[in-house]
Amino acid sequence: MHQTEKQTRPAGRRAALAPWAWSVVLLLVVCLPRATIDAYLPSLPAMAAELGASDAQLQLTLTLYMVGYALSMLVCGPLADRYGRRPILLGGLALYLLASLVCAMAPSAPVMIAARMLQALGGCSGTVIGRVMVRDRFGARAQAGMLSRLSMGMALSPVLAPLLGSLIDAALGWRWVFIVLAGLAAGALLLIATLVPETAPRDAARVSLGEVGRIYAGLLRDAYFLRYALAISFVYCTYFPFIAESSVLLQRLMHLSPHAYALSFGLTVSAYLLGSQVFRRMVPRHGSDALIGCSAAISLCGSLLLLLATSRHPQALLALAGPMVLIMLSVGIAIPACQLAVLQPYAANAGSASGLFFFIQMAITALCSFAVGRLSDGTVRPMVWMTLLASAAFGVWWLACRRGLGARRRLAS
Repeated sequence: MHQTEKQTRPAGRRAALAPWAWSVVLLLVVCLPRATIDAYLPSLPAMAAELGASDAQLQLTLTLYMVGYALSMLVCGPLADRYGRRPILLGGLALYLLASLVCAMAPSAPVMIAARMLQALGGCSGTVIGRVMVRDRFGARAQAGMLSRLSMGMALSPVLAPLLGSLIDAALGWRWVFIVLAGLAAGALLLIATLVPETAPRDAARVSLGEVGRIYAGLLRDAYFLRYALAISFVYCTYFPFIAESSVLLQRLMHLSPHAYALSFGLTVSAYLLGSQVFRRMVPRHGSDALIGCSAAISLCGSLLLLLATSRHPQALLALAGPMVLIMLSVGIAIPACQLAVLQPYAANAGSASGLFFFIQMAITALCSFAVGRLSDGTVRPMVWMTLLASAAFGVWWLACRRGLGARRRLAS
């Protein structure tokens, strides 16, 4: 048995899955819902023209996707604790596959909006359960490496997804973007059904669904849990305004073609990949908390630079993309650090803890996306000020947490 794996693996033919194969499968199920956010962004102008939709309506395809993302995380965690990881993951992927096909055939904006929410409800089960499987299957040291790889995959998703989406759109039309996503879901379903074993510990107590409210209430009173749940929520809000507004700002305000937009978008968020590499190399020496504090400082510097640069040059690509590189670097450090730290104490209810953790993150991100959509005026101002607000909240929250922790340590001594 590989020395990094836990000793609770189930018996049977599926138990022989190698660590590299786990990486491939988990990357697919975790990154697919993330890639789904970005793959269709270059196609938004073409979708608006064909469906007769306004920018505000198409903004809802992103906002309600985030709502579905959040609800999926809240529900899938307890279900995975109760019924096991595999059946919930298989059911979620099947729903995602069906919703993707509906998106591909959508005759109107309301149908597209509803199908996008169903896409999130199904596909985002992989975001919760994939990371819980890491917690189930690997020891603490190996978890850091696996979460770093997943974070790198999440970093590459927004780099590659819009670029590939723009190529598919140019060659075959925007509807084929969703057909390709459906094909990836079908591949994931096949891999899970044939190769992946159940990872929930055999001796784990099966929490009844009636106890879920009590578990969630306990987690919401847990200062340790809230420290990382709110930190990662603010981190997501530092860059999601750019995700939400980038298509309009880069293609309409700055007159980039869909392909040039996808390339610029991908190069900007590729700093996320660098950040995840920094996390992987530095976490054994410095620990998660120190890296989160460092990322908060980088994020605030990037946001202030973004405000200054876009105030002077509001229609310059470099004024927008340059500071966003710093912000994405901080995101790549903070996200895997928060994920590694938060799940360690909750082995008995890892699914519920993971679900609530990501629900809080996505619910706050959805509110941020809604606010940006309401404030959107075709300029960079709403995006810039929301990014700065989120960076400031991240820094203040983390500083308050560190001071509170220091005070408790002094009292204990």
